[in-house]
Amino acid sequence: MKPIRVVLDTNVYIAAALNPQSIIYKIVEDSAAQYLAEYYTSPEILQELQDKLENKLEFSRVEVVRWLNRLEKAVIVIRPQQKVDVLTERDPYDNKILECAVEAKANLIITADRDLLDLKEFNSVKIMHTMSVKYLFPQLKNM
Repeated sequence: MKPIRVVLDTNVYIAAALNPQSIIYKIVEDSAAQYLAEYYTSPEILQELQDKLENKLEFSRVEVVRWLNRLEKAVIVIRPQQKVDVLTERDPYDNKILECAVEAKANLIITADRDLLDLKEFNSVKIMHTMSVKYLFPQLKNM
């Protein structure tokens, strides 16, 4: 079976960094391969993550670098070539999530962002709330 291709929104990575007991943290820690999924991100998503962890949540540079290094071992970093201009009025920063999903030929975006969730789907990419991840990966239900 081919692994599903997943793009995680920045807010999902932040939630995982804040809670080592979270499902997403477990996926990152235990390696995506175990869950029959490939996780994709982009330099723009990682930069936003770094900025928010350091500036908004006041993580130390060492903590941020450690978290980013962990993520980069569990995800595939791609450079989107196509620009998307779908969420310009609401939150133009969310376009980078859609751009990554298009470039990765993703099946799924996982997010807690209402603007993305309201789309439900973009270019055949389903958009799912983080709380639904346990239904996608039944082995995580007991975590």
